[in-house]
Amino acid sequence: ARRRVPSSVPLRMITPRFELSQDVDFVHVHISMPHLRAEDGEFYVEGNEFKFHLRPYFLRLTFRQRLVEDGREGASYDAGSGLLSIRLPKEVPGEPFTGLSMLSELLRTPSGAGGPRAGGPMIEVLSSSQAPDGGAGEEEEEEVDDSWACDGVAVDPNERLAMEAEAEQSVPPALFAQVRYGFNDGFWGLFTGLEHEGLLQLPDPESASKAGRRLARQRAEAEAFDPEHYIADWMESRGDGAGRAAEAFVPWWVEPEAELMREDGLAGGAVGDGAACGGASACAVWTDEERDQLLRLPRKELLLSRAEAGAALCGLADVLYGYCYDVRATDGEHNCESGWTVRALSSQLSWLDPPVSPADAARTSIRRALCYPLIRHWGVAVAALRDVVALLRLGRRAVLRALLKVHTLMLGSEFGYLLNRCLVDEMSVWVQQTPCRRLSRLADALEAAVPAKENVGWPLLSYEAL
Repeated sequence: ARRRVPSSVPLRMITPRFELSQDVDFVHVHISMPHLRAEDGEFYVEGNEFKFHLRPYFLRLTFRQRLVEDGREGASYDAGSGLLSIRLPKEVPGEPFTGLSMLSELLRTPSGAGGPRAGGPMIEVLSSSQAPDGGAGEEEEEEVDDSWACDGVAVDPNERLAMEAEAEQSVPPALFAQVRYGFNDGFWGLFTGLEHEGLLQLPDPESASKAGRRLARQRAEAEAFDPEHYIADWMESRGDGAGRAAEAFVPWWVEPEAELMREDGLAGGAVGDGAACGGASACAVWTDEERDQLLRLPRKELLLSRAEAGAALCGLADVLYGYCYDVRATDGEHNCESGWTVRALSSQLSWLDPPVSPADAARTSIRRALCYPLIRHWGVAVAALRDVVALLRLGRRAVLRALLKVHTLMLGSEFGYLLNRCLVDEMSVWVQQTPCRRLSRLADALEAAVPAKENVGWPLLSYEAL
């Protein structure tokens, strides 16, 4: 069904800024298009899909639930605010539409073309099918949830063989010799010629094996740990030092306003995508900058096996830890060193070495927090890990906001965009396709995996007793 709306002079096709809200009977699309002149445009509704064309703008959204054309759809344009509002009837009145804040996922075409490419993911979905509600079936998601445990990643041997056979069919034979890294080991060759630029602590990213990266990282951590620095920070924290202040800081994700980001179905209540929203601002959880970042993310579906999905969750915890620590250390005001801090505390962003389990992520993060940043205080290191747990329990929107902040911080380095390309951007896309339930379970695993001082590899209690 096509309905006429105001339009403008054609320039080029661009994706406009937009927000989504809903009430009991309608989904409302609010599109920002200032300085328009009156011409003809159109929108199209069929099933899960909504298309809008008003030159130079084009917007296509794919919802998980279904829309219907029944004469109640309509559009209006406010020339004063430059806001075009489109009203779309729900096929099932009262049905909550989920994922309305996951903008990149809504923009993704359900089936598309793609394939292996140098420096990019080796496996992407070429076509996909959806459950009757337009999303992944609940039973299917439940099967993935138990792909890891606190003390290791459980990988079925037959599944591993099947995954390797699938990769063999999808990837040219010449690429097997390449060292791979990044999200889901989907990248290679990005750091060639940049070994001496200081972006990574790993000196040979294009030749080091996975085992070699891990061994070199652990050796570097052992050399970097300074007992005198740890003792000084421990003694200072007994007064009014920086460590005490960082430990006591209240980050944004534990403030009352953070509850507005909590998604439906998670503990603590919900004001989210499934709630009835009375206007454009009721569900507007993103700033303009964040919305622009989401619109620039790749629009694709990532294909991960059960074991790979579990590994991706552990890697997510690793990246979030560096961000949470820096928020505490800077009282929520990032500085010129923040990008370095996030990279240094993440084993992936510094060594291309992802954790293999939630317990590994927790232990490695705390070890690195006692080796590299200015404040090397046990209480701050553990508080940052609990911050990761709090972020995960808020759901995808809070996690995605943190990842977008990490993306911005990485750009503070000359070649930091490469880390965004191979890890942060892919992770941001994948999080939008991940059920909140799985993030909550990761939070439980991390909370149970907080290490004791005796288990991080250094005699911390002995140093404190000196």
